[in-house]
Amino acid sequence: MGASARKLGFDKTVYRYTVASVASLALLGVTATTASGTPAVKPAAEGATAFDLNSATYRDVTGAAPRATEMKAEGFSVRTSPSGQTAVVDSSMAPEGVISAANPRFVDLAWKTYSNEARYTVVRDDTVLAELPAGSTSFRDTTAGPGGTYQYRIVPQLIGDTTQARTFGLQVTVPAPGRGQSDLTAMRASAAARAKTATLAATTTLTWQTFIAENRLDAPTIGGKALCTYGKGYTFGGDNHGFDWRSSRYRTIANAVITWSSRKVEGHTSVSTTHVYNKKTGKLVAKRTAPGNQMQVRRLGSGPGYVEIRMVTHATNPFCPKGLPNAIDGGLQIKVRSNGNWEIRSGTHRRMPSHHLYIYNGGKVTDLYKAKAASPWCLTGSWVVGCQLANLTGYSGRYK
Repeated sequence: MGASARKLGFDKTVYRYTVASVASLALLGVTATTASGTPAVKPAAEGATAFDLNSATYRDVTGAAPRATEMKAEGFSVRTSPSGQTAVVDSSMAPEGVISAANPRFVDLAWKTYSNEARYTVVRDDTVLAELPAGSTSFRDTTAGPGGTYQYRIVPQLIGDTTQARTFGLQVTVPAPGRGQSDLTAMRASAAARAKTATLAATTTLTWQTFIAENRLDAPTIGGKALCTYGKGYTFGGDNHGFDWRSSRYRTIANAVITWSSRKVEGHTSVSTTHVYNKKTGKLVAKRTAPGNQMQVRRLGSGPGYVEIRMVTHATNPFCPKGLPNAIDGGLQIKVRSNGNWEIRSGTHRRMPSHHLYIYNGGKVTDLYKAKAASPWCLTGSWVVGCQLANLTGYSGRYK
C-alpha cells in the first residue's frame, strides 16, 4: 500500500475519552458512547491495510461497462490494493484531502492531516467509532453493514497550530451483493449507481428552510407573565407540516440558485408573517412581519465545477422585545460541486424551530440536513438544557 497509509493497532490498545474531547464532541451533537454505554472503539482487522489518497497505487478493476469512463470522471472506481483487497473507491473529494473505499465487509477512510501530532476522532451517524493516536491518517470501519449508507465525520482534536485543521465529512454507501452475485459484481454495480447520481443540470437550487411543525404554539410566559406583547390566552401561528419541501409555509427561507455555466449564485430570502390568535376563540387578533435584513445568501468563491456559498437565516418574533434573545438564528458555509458532491465547511443553528436543508437539481430533490425543533425555549439562548447550538460542520454527501 502507499507509504502514507497506516495499519491501526487497536488490537493492543484501547483509547479512552478525555474530558476535552467529550466536550468538543458535545458541541458537534455527537454521542461519545454506544447504546450500552461503553466506548465505541472498533479494532481494525489484524493485517488490514486502508486505501490511501494516492489512487495510482491501486489497480483499476472497474470493468468495461458502458459507464466505466464516466464513473472514473465522477471519482468512482473499483480498485484492488497491492495487498489484494478490492473496494469501491470514491476519490471525488481527494482535492479536499479525503477519500473513502467501501467493500461489503469494511469501509476505509483516508485523509490528509494538518499536523503529524494531530489526533482525530472518527464519527459515524453522530456516534463515535474511535479516537485515533497521533499521526493517524486512515481508519477501517468493520461494523458498517452491506447496503447501508453512512455519514462519516473525521474530527480533529485541536492542538498547537490549528490554522490548517478542518473536519472532513463524507457519505459512504456499502456495496451489498445480491443472491448469487459476486462481491466484485456488486461493487461495480454500486460504483455505477453512485456515478449515475452525479448528473449535471443547468441550475441547482440550495434551500435552507425553518418552520414550526405545530399549527399553533402557545405564547411564551414565565409564571403566567407574558414575555411578549401577547401572553396567556394567546397562541402564535405555526406552519403545520413536517419535512416537506413542497410546502409553501415557513418561518424563514433562503435559496441559492447556482447557474453552472457561469458559476453565478443568485440569492433569495424571505421571512414569513407572524400571526397571533385568541386561544379560546381561534380568532386572528394581530399579524406582523419581522425584518429580514440579516438574512443572507452570497457566493464566497468558485472554481472549475464548484461554488462556495454563505447562508444566514435570522428572524425575531416581531411581537417580542428586541432585548429578548428570541431569534431564529443560524449560519453556514457550504461547498457544492456540479458532480453531485456537497460539504458543509462550517455552520451552527439554534435548535428552534425545525431546520430543513435540501437541494433541487433538475427535478430531483435531495435532503441534506433535517433537525426537529428541541423546545420553544431554545429561542431564548443556549443556556437552556438541551438547547446548545447544533453544529453543521462536516456534514456532506451527494445530491441527485
